[in-house]
Amino acid sequence: MSYCKKCGAYIPDGQDTCLACGFDEAAEQKKQDGAAAYAYAPKSEDQRQKEMEARKRAEQRRREQQEMNRKWAESEQLRRRQQEEFRRQQEEAARRSAEWESQRKTNEDGYYRLRRNADAAVESISRSASEKRVFSYLSYVSFLCFLPSILDIKDPFTLFHAKQGRKLFFCGLIGKFLGSILGFGVGGAVIQVLQIVLMIKGMRNVSNGVMQELPVIGGLFESQGPQQPQPPQQK
Repeated sequence: MSYCKKCGAYIPDGQDTCLACGFDEAAEQKKQDGAAAYAYAPKSEDQRQKEMEARKRAEQRRREQQEMNRKWAESEQLRRRQQEEFRRQQEEAARRSAEWESQRKTNEDGYYRLRRNADAAVESISRSASEKRVFSYLSYVSFLCFLPSILDIKDPFTLFHAKQGRKLFFCGLIGKFLGSILGFGVGGAVIQVLQIVLMIKGMRNVSNGVMQELPVIGGLFESQGPQQPQPPQQK
């Protein structure tokens, strides 16, 4: 009467194999004895030489693999360092490009702002000069000589020609009045021609940009005080 050493099941008398797990104690013991005998069996010189060469080859392969791993690690480290350096260079280039673009836009905005201000100033000056000449021309056309005073224009050039135009206007009225009273038909025509000639002369002075009095009538109706210096001529 015995029991299985592996699963503990009952083994009937006359049986060597466990009916529960199939464990055969005698066969297992023979197998272990054979392995022990092989392990402790003496080895020949050729076997020891082959085993030594196999160990050397294995050691050589291990060293080669270790060297390959070391080189790969160094190359990978170099690659990552170069990649990081390239990334930093790209970021620096992008930062400089952004700064340059910002500076360019600032300069461009400043340039266009100055250009707009300059154009506006030139346009304002041109418009002012144009308006000044227009009112100066109109000052020699009949009663339009009163426009600068009505519009309260302060420009000396326009006021000077408005004053000359008023003198021409009043002298024309006086000449026509005297001609109608005295009945001088030819004299009235002559006065009208002289008025047109003086009007053309005044407009030419405006075109030339000079503050010059009209002939004959330019100095009329002036107060007899100390002589005032003539204003400088504008060219």
